[in-house]
Amino acid sequence: MEIIKSFKYAIKGIIYAIKNERNMRIHTVAAFCVFLFSLFFDLNSEKYILLFLTCSLVMICELINSALENLIDICTTDYNSKAKAAKDIAAGFVLLSACLAVVVGVLIFKDINGYINLWNFLCRFPWTAILAVAIGICMYFYIFMGPAEIKNKIKSKIFKHFKRRKNGR
Repeated sequence: MEIIKSFKYAIKGIIYAIKNERNMRIHTVAAFCVFLFSLFFDLNSEKYILLFLTCSLVMICELINSALENLIDICTTDYNSKAKAAKDIAAGFVLLSACLAVVVGVLIFKDINGYINLWNFLCRFPWTAILAVAIGICMYFYIFMGPAEIKNKIKSKIFKHFKRRKNGR
């Protein structure tokens, strides 16, 4: 039973990071796009493992960074040069892992045939370009507003709508 609780806490931590950390949402969207993009390339299982590991590494580093930043914020409220250095170093984890992920992506997606496959797909199904734009807009709001803020805005609009109807406006 204890192990189930520990998994629940870990999942809550990941969900908290996604809800509250914009950079974590950027990384989740980037990983989603990478795996969607990979469908147009003839990737073997080793390349998919490499993609999965590099995307996971970036997210793990972001989780460590967020945890350290929150811990430092608890420990000190005043400016402290060592606290700043610790936060900067933790951010460096993420930057290095993201740079590694870009290099891996460039090496994996260098095959021109994948881009030809993508172009052919878009030519055969032009509506997918519109769908991609719509998904891109949703991703923008997801990244910059976050799931909690979007949910609150939707609830607020629904509440205002029903309040107006109730008051006869």
